[in-house]
Amino acid sequence: MKRLIASTVAALLGCCVAVFAITNGTIDAVHTYVGAMIALNVFGLTGFTGGNGFVSCTGTLVSPRVVLTAGHCINFVTSFGVTPEQLHVNFDATNVYTPSNSWLAVSGFVVMPGFQVTSGTLPVTNDVAVVILAKPVHGITPARLAPVGLLDTLPALNKAVVSALGYGLNEQLVLTGNRLITTSSVIGLSDTWIKVAQTPGTTCNFDSGGPALLVDGPTEYQVGVLSSGTGDGFTGKDGGCGINGYYTRVDTAAVQSFIQAEIAANP
Repeated sequence: MKRLIASTVAALLGCCVAVFAITNGTIDAVHTYVGAMIALNVFGLTGFTGGNGFVSCTGTLVSPRVVLTAGHCINFVTSFGVTPEQLHVNFDATNVYTPSNSWLAVSGFVVMPGFQVTSGTLPVTNDVAVVILAKPVHGITPARLAPVGLLDTLPALNKAVVSALGYGLNEQLVLTGNRLITTSSVIGLSDTWIKVAQTPGTTCNFDSGGPALLVDGPTEYQVGVLSSGTGDGFTGKDGGCGINGYYTRVDTAAVQSFIQAEIAANP
């Protein structure tokens, strides 16, 4: 499941990167470390309902102050002049677009060095970023990041199923403000990305930055960050829903080094 950037956004970025949403999913009340990064819709995005004038990407709490997301999410909002003070994070499972005490202030964001927007059938290069919360989050246990090389060691990765989560459009192309979860089969792996099928569930607009979660033994790990839905028949006619998804791997030494450095710098 992945939320593709709508065709309008893709044109603005000069590529077919996706800001995805979950389809054929259910409301998730378990993964409390997955949140929405909320900004005013100053981008001219149309074609969806709901949201009360706000749009979002998805992110994952990986330390009390650090939220892991996609680099193209931050690249996009900054291209419209959005500052950290204009961005908020909400870890509620429902109604995240209703301003409340659940809206957490942001003090900064950092895009991984080497981030590059490209066009074609592959994800953006180094499509990883972090959002820094102004204050530590208490009461939410951060996600477990996959150890370096985990996906390379799994004996039957082609039979693996990942959980995908996000706050994007549902199958009716409605932006509900709810955290949705679905599952997808792993169908490809490279040195930098993991590819998942569009069945039984998939992503859509405004799911970008959300996690792919994989259970290995007793532990559920975050193995990817939703990056792109390019290629595989994407036309933009359905808002980018219902296609295969690409996640940037978080079990690589380069991505882990970036994340851990930001965690250390923002205790």
